[in-house]
Amino acid sequence: MTSFNPSGPRLARAVAVLLMCGVGLAGCQSDPAPDSYVARVGSHYLTEAELDRMLPGPLPGRDTSKARQQAIDQWVTRTLLYREAERLNLESTDEVQRELERQRRSILVAALRDRYEQETDVEPTPEEVRTYFERHKEQLRLREPYVRVQYLATSRPAAAQTVRQALGDSSPADTTWTRLVAEYAADTTRARRLSQRVLPERQLDQQLPFLAERLDALTEGETAPVVEANGQYHVLRLDRRVSEGASPDLEWVAPQIRRRLRIRARKQMYATEVQRLRSRAQADGALELP
Repeated sequence: MTSFNPSGPRLARAVAVLLMCGVGLAGCQSDPAPDSYVARVGSHYLTEAELDRMLPGPLPGRDTSKARQQAIDQWVTRTLLYREAERLNLESTDEVQRELERQRRSILVAALRDRYEQETDVEPTPEEVRTYFERHKEQLRLREPYVRVQYLATSRPAAAQTVRQALGDSSPADTTWTRLVAEYAADTTRARRLSQRVLPERQLDQQLPFLAERLDALTEGETAPVVEANGQYHVLRLDRRVSEGASPDLEWVAPQIRRRLRIRARKQMYATEVQRLRSRAQADGALELP
């Protein structure tokens, strides 16, 4: 038999297998036999819970049984390779040991950074959001058109025409729109959400692509003809369009500001912790620099 040469592509593949399985991917450890399992390779077992974690979330049009079988086959392949790498004692080679140590360090550093982020992932207060808004108004000018609409979809064409007539050429009172949504909308949550926010026109086009041309042609206060798409009838009225470059209201950009503040807090926490660790290492004599 040809002896194993710990270099080149073969080493890279071997290290990959050891990294995937040796650092704890689901199902690769040799454990006592569980009460039930989906697949077994020697003393390694793939349980239903582990298989569920391996599978992505449900996707439209995806054959879940096929995806399940593919995941099982991939687990079997990885585990067979892992067993063979163990039999060849690849973990004992110097290069594999160095690579495993590098991977171990990367995992631990990533885990520590995740902990820092979790500790600072606090929702900014309304006062912090408003202060940021007041200080950065110029930078927050709209970079694209924003719109506010009234929209709902229904499975009944007559209901869609009723809503369109009720909207007319003047914006109905909030109580009237709330009643229309409750009575006619197939998805009341979506109708309320889209009708309560001023949002980028591009974002609305992505959510309702079959209405993009209609929206683009509307002027403020107009209601589009009922559109049939995806087995439903859609009603859309444009309440307001705000042009690119305009100064936004706080409520339009508040979600964006909250994201920025959370990111800034995480960065500040990370910089503070790194400096603390550096200072402690210097004080302990554990840090030497050129």
